[in-house]
Amino acid sequence: MIEGARRLPVLLLVVIAAVGALAVLAFRPPAPAADAPPAEFAAGRAERHLEAIAQRPHPIGSADNARVRDYIADTARDLGAEVAVESDDVVLPWRGVVRLATAHNVVARVPGTDPSVSGGRALLLVAHYDSVPTGPGAADDGAAVAAMLETMRALTDGDGVRNDVVFLFTDGEEAGTLGAHAYVRRHGVDGVGAVLNWEARGSGGPVWMFQTGADNAPFVSAFGGASSRPVANSFAYEVYRRMPNYSDFTVFQEAGARGLDSAFIEHVRDYHSPFDDLARLDRGSLQHHGETMVGLVRALGDVDLRAGDGDAVYFDLFSRVLVHYPTWLAVALAAVTVVALAALLARAARRGRVRWRGVVAVAGLAVGAVVVAGAVSFAVWALVAAVRPGLGFLALSEPYERGWFVAGFLLVGLAVLLAAARVARRWRPAEVVAGVLVVTAVLLVAVTAAVPGAGFLFQWTLLLGLPALWTTRLAFLPPLVAAAIHPPLVGTMMVALGMPLSAVAVVFGALAGVLLLPLLPSGAWWPALGVTAVAVALIAVGAARAGFTPDEPRPDSLIYLRDTATGRASWLSADPSPDEWTSRVLGPNPERVTLTGEYPAFPEPLMRADAPDLDLPAPTATAVTPTAPPSTDAPARTVTFRVTPTARSWRTQVTVAEPGLRGCRSGALALPGRVLKLYGTTPREITCDLDPGTTLEVAVADHWAGLPAEASAVVGPRPPGTMPVQSGNRPFDAAIVRAAFRL
Repeated sequence: MIEGARRLPVLLLVVIAAVGALAVLAFRPPAPAADAPPAEFAAGRAERHLEAIAQRPHPIGSADNARVRDYIADTARDLGAEVAVESDDVVLPWRGVVRLATAHNVVARVPGTDPSVSGGRALLLVAHYDSVPTGPGAADDGAAVAAMLETMRALTDGDGVRNDVVFLFTDGEEAGTLGAHAYVRRHGVDGVGAVLNWEARGSGGPVWMFQTGADNAPFVSAFGGASSRPVANSFAYEVYRRMPNYSDFTVFQEAGARGLDSAFIEHVRDYHSPFDDLARLDRGSLQHHGETMVGLVRALGDVDLRAGDGDAVYFDLFSRVLVHYPTWLAVALAAVTVVALAALLARAARRGRVRWRGVVAVAGLAVGAVVVAGAVSFAVWALVAAVRPGLGFLALSEPYERGWFVAGFLLVGLAVLLAAARVARRWRPAEVVAGVLVVTAVLLVAVTAAVPGAGFLFQWTLLLGLPALWTTRLAFLPPLVAAAIHPPLVGTMMVALGMPLSAVAVVFGALAGVLLLPLLPSGAWWPALGVTAVAVALIAVGAARAGFTPDEPRPDSLIYLRDTATGRASWLSADPSPDEWTSRVLGPNPERVTLTGEYPAFPEPLMRADAPDLDLPAPTATAVTPTAPPSTDAPARTVTFRVTPTARSWRTQVTVAEPGLRGCRSGALALPGRVLKLYGTTPREITCDLDPGTTLEVAVADHWAGLPAEASAVVGPRPPGTMPVQSGNRPFDAAIVRAAFRL
C-alpha cells in the first residue's frame, strides 16, 4: 500500500508490534525490596505490618476492626507521630437506605519543619483500614495501610519535610466511605493542601493513578517523578468520573480538596474474597504503593501546597516516563494540528495526489471497521456467555484463563482491519493515509472539545502523521506512536471493565489500529480469513477451558433466613443457578422470589427453598421509656426504642413502617429514611415522631457474615472447586434473623 513498495513492509510492522509488546511488558510493578536504606521504602518491612493487619476479616464495628485500629495507632505512636483516634457517629443516605455507624478514624500527624510554607495546610495521605466481611483485606486496603506505616517510618527516620504530613487511616470505607465523611465533617478541608488516596481492586498489578481533583498540574508533575514507574493517564480519569464508582477520595474531592487517587487493579478474582490474603498479594504492588508514597511525600512535602497551575493532560510512556502538559496547550496544539492537516490535504488535492471522494470513502471505511470490530466482539462474547453460563458466577464474568479471550478479541479487531485493508486497495495510497488521518482529526476535535484530558489519544498520532501527506513512506509513524501509547490502555480497559465489556476496549484498540491500514497487506483475503480462524480458535479454547477446579473455584452463595415474625425459614441464593453445593438445599429447580420490599439488601430476584427452623438468636427492639397507648388527642406521638443486635451480627437492618411516620433520629442526627443499616453490635437508641394515634411498627433483621455452624451442618461442606462469593458481586454467605415489633 505504501508508495514505492511492492511487497508487505514486514519490517515496519515487526517494529510497530515490538514497540506495542514492549509497552505491554513494561506495564508491571517494580521488583519488591526486602530491605532498603532507612529513608527509602522496602516492601519487606511493610509486609510485617501486613501480617498483623490481614489475619482475618475486620469490617467496621467488629472486634478485629478494633484490633487492627489499635495496632495502627500503637505503631504510629512508636514511630513518633502525634496520634488521635477520632470516633464519630455517621449518618449517610445510600441508595434508598440510611447507613448509621460509629467510625473510628486513626489520625497520625508528623509535624513539618516549616508548615508556614503552605500556610499551615497539610499533606494528607489516606487509606482505609476496614475490610469487607468476606476477606482479610490484604490488598484492599491492607497493602496501602502497611505502606503508609512504612512511609511514616521513612519520613520520621529521615530529615523530614517542611509541611505537616497527616496519615489518615479511615474506618468504614467499605460500608460507604463513612470514615472519610466523618473526617470531613469534623475538620473540613481548609487545612488540607493535597489528598493522596490509596486503594486496590485486586491483588496485583502496577499502581495506577486513575483520578485527580481540580487544578491538578503540580500534583501530576510530582507524581511523574515520585517512583520508578509513574503509571497514569488523563483518559482514565475521564472514564472513571462517569462511572458509579467511589472511594474515600471522592468524599474529599466533593468537599473541594485537590489531590490524587491511586490503586492497583489486576487479579479481580481475589477482590473482596477469602483469597485477598497475604499469600496472593503481589509484593511488587506493595513496593509500588510504597515507593510512590515516599516519592510524593518528598516531592510535595517541601512545596507550597496552595499553589496551583491549572489542569494537565498526561500519559505515561512504557510505564517509565510521564508526559504532561497544560490543558490550554493541549487545546492550542489540537487546533494547530487540525489546521495544518487541512492545509496539507488542500495542497495534496491541488497537486492531484488525493481526490476528496477517495479521502471521504476511506474515512468511512475506517469508521465502519471500528464499528464492525466492536459489534463482532460484543456478539462473540454474548455467544460465549450463552455457551458457558457458569461464567456468570464470577465477578465481572471474568474467566480465570482470560488470556485466551484477550488474544482472541484483539485478533478479531485485527481481522476486521485486514479485511478493511483489502477493500481500501481500490483507492490511492495517499488517499488511504489521508482518510485515516481525517478520522483521527475528527476524533481529536470532538474529544478536545468534550473531554480535553483524553485528547492525547489522537493528538500525537495525528501530529506525527502529517509528514505522511508528503510521502506515504512515512505512513508508519502514526501507528508507531500509537503502539507506544495505546496497548497498555486497551489492556487496562479490559481489566477494569471485564470481558463482558471487552468490546469497548476492542473499539478503542481499533481506533488506533486503523492507522495501520496503509501498511497492511491488501492483495488478498486470506490474511483476514487466517487471522479470523486463529481468533475463533483462541476464543473456542478459552470457552472450552472455562470450567471450575479446586485451583479455579466457582464462587457460590447461600443465605439462611429465619423470620420470627412469620415463623418461616428459607434458604436463599442470588447465584445464576444452583450448583453442586447449593442444590443440596435449594433443589434443582428452586422458586424465584423478590424480597426488595422487606430486604433492600436483595435488589435482584433470589432462588428460594424452605429451610428447617434453626434456633438462631434474634435482635430486639424495646421501648426505652414507658409508652402510653396511642392517642388521637396529642399533637404527635414520640417513641424512643433501643435496637440490640445479637453478638454475631455484622450489620442490622431496621425498617420502620411508613404509615404515620413523620421522621426519625439517632440522638441529634436526623435519619432521612425509614430503612436503616446499623453496623456493629453496639445497641442504638432511635427516636421516631408519628402522627397521633399511630402504632410504631419496626422490623429488625440481623445480618451475620458467613453461614453459622448450625446452617453449615445442614448443607454440609463446600465441595472442591467452589468458594464463597465475593462481597460486592452479589449477596454472600450469611444468616439473616428477622423479628418484628409493635411499640
